[in-house]
Amino acid sequence: MADTANNVPWYRRYRMLLGIYALGLLFGGREFLVARTGTQVDPGSQEWSRMAEVIAEINPADADTHFLLAMEALQEGDETGYIQYMESALAKGVKHNNFLLAEYAHHLVRIQAPFENIDIALNTWRENHQLSFEIVSLPLGQGPASQQDYNAIRRELEAIDWIYEWELREPSGEMPQWLLLFQFEPAKEAAIRDVIEATSILLLPSEARSRLRVRCTNWEDCQSQVR
Repeated sequence: MADTANNVPWYRRYRMLLGIYALGLLFGGREFLVARTGTQVDPGSQEWSRMAEVIAEINPADADTHFLLAMEALQEGDETGYIQYMESALAKGVKHNNFLLAEYAHHLVRIQAPFENIDIALNTWRENHQLSFEIVSLPLGQGPASQQDYNAIRRELEAIDWIYEWELREPSGEMPQWLLLFQFEPAKEAAIRDVIEATSILLLPSEARSRLRVRCTNWEDCQSQVR
């Protein structure tokens, strides 16, 4: 017999509301613990796993559930599972989850995905979350070896109109290579190629940087070009 409004279990009638509530508890609790104790509640932790299990039982087909499962898969080293869950969530047209959209854009940068894929992810994220203050991080194969090198990168980055703030961080114990951190204007279309070309200026001899620039077709194929 088909379920009616009177005999449907309460948890099925309100599963979407419960899913949203549980997700709010997850991220709210995470931020509370970070603020109060400095303790991160991250994917891979027992707290995250327990919450993911609860949400998966309440609303298994929801995009937010797939996002939580994707983050668990990533922590467990399951790259295939991560991509499957993330693409499943994105295929549902999700727009409300800032964490999901930002994480996917960051992941595409980490794995050096095609420029076009990264651009779509970055712009989808920021178009839907224009007040987000998330920072994009880009590991660099080569960093400035002198003040002259730093000035060259600064000139190139400041010429990109969609970037409004950036920072270069030197290699450290946690990150053994140079790292570029940047934020961008939500109202302007982002193109990761611009950043790759700007930081690749160091590939050119210092005396040639004023008359030449770098053009890249992908992460590996970059050529000099007259300005």
